[in-house]
Amino acid sequence: MLAPASLRGRLLGLLLLGLVVAGGAAVALTYIGAHRGVGQLLDAHLRQGARLLVAQAELDLDELQLDEDDEDFGTEVAFQVCRPDGSVLLRSPNAPTEPLAGTARGFSDAVHGTRRWRVYTLTDDHGETIVHFAEDHATRELIARRMAVRALVPVVAVLPLLALLVWYVVGRSLRPLDRLGDEIARRGADDLRPVSEGPLPTELRPLARRLDALLLRMRDSLDSERRFTSHAAHELRTPVAALRAQAEVASVARDPAVREAALAHCVEACDRMSRLVSQLLMLARTDELDALAETRPCRLDQIAQAVLAAIAPEALQAGVAISLEAAGGSEVRGDAALLETLVRNLVDNAVRHGRSDVRVCVRKDDDGRTVVEVVDDGPGVPDEALTQLGRRFYRVAGSTGTGSGLGLSIVARIAQLHGATVRFERGPQGRGLRVRMSFPG
Repeated sequence: MLAPASLRGRLLGLLLLGLVVAGGAAVALTYIGAHRGVGQLLDAHLRQGARLLVAQAELDLDELQLDEDDEDFGTEVAFQVCRPDGSVLLRSPNAPTEPLAGTARGFSDAVHGTRRWRVYTLTDDHGETIVHFAEDHATRELIARRMAVRALVPVVAVLPLLALLVWYVVGRSLRPLDRLGDEIARRGADDLRPVSEGPLPTELRPLARRLDALLLRMRDSLDSERRFTSHAAHELRTPVAALRAQAEVASVARDPAVREAALAHCVEACDRMSRLVSQLLMLARTDELDALAETRPCRLDQIAQAVLAAIAPEALQAGVAISLEAAGGSEVRGDAALLETLVRNLVDNAVRHGRSDVRVCVRKDDDGRTVVEVVDDGPGVPDEALTQLGRRFYRVAGSTGTGSGLGLSIVARIAQLHGATVRFERGPQGRGLRVRMSFPG
């Protein structure tokens, strides 16, 4: 497979090709125009000669040779003076004995023997005398070609100069692009400063703005990854420290009850760490996706029913009742596994922060969009914290839950991949939290 040509090469190639085509057309038109112009000039010469002959008062032109002395532009001319009956009264030595043309006035072409003539015919006022004034076609053609070639010399001489000018202009015009590329090449991996700060041509400013936008997204992505790594390390440090402390207690405890309690805390720390690792992996997986690779119809009511059935034992153990209200027509296109994770995180968050009741509702709204609502009756979230929900590792101040602040951020990311909107509100009568998701129909 051929490597793509450089921008400079493509520009030079296209411009030079256009120059060759335009130059060729100019050469052809110049040659045709010069050739035609010389022919018209020689025709005018013929017409003038014929008029001089007709104007002659006395036809005493016994021997008249009208050859030109100029080597380059001389033509061989001949003339005849005839009667209307075709008899030749007077002719030049190089003219044939029979009439060169008929009696019709004007230009005509005639062939006599091996020679071809361009003839102009003219009659006197009484129609008694017919004059044929002619030029040899070969000499006319030779003159026309010489004149046309001489007219081509300036055009052909200018074409190489134009080619050099095109090469110079293209190279000079692309220098700002080369400088921009050199500046980006000199930068280090952490140098994400805007590239549009310096003077740039108007044509390069859109490219520079898009590069700046890309650098800004890269900087935000790197900052997000650094924050993610820092928070993840901090969150993992806590359960690991707790696990170590409880393991040390269990290893030195002589009282079986103390040992069993310590081991139970170890299991809790392991569960918490396992949950955190799973959430981190899920968040990393969704972050890698720019869009869903494959979608298929998914019934949100069936997904919600399966999630509630799996979480019900844990909810009952925590003293929280969960219920589902589902209407028909809740089908959306998406990734079933991700949608299940989304609903599971919402319900799990509600169970952890609810007091006694969690309600899940799946329905169609008036705009034909599929809506999923999860409502709990917990202590709720202050108004100033509602806008912060969905941020990574964010936990409401004073929260008694054991979460890591990743569940709702995973929900927001999965909803974004499915084109859904997420809204956090206070629950009924200002109690608890309502999370409302709206999927496109």
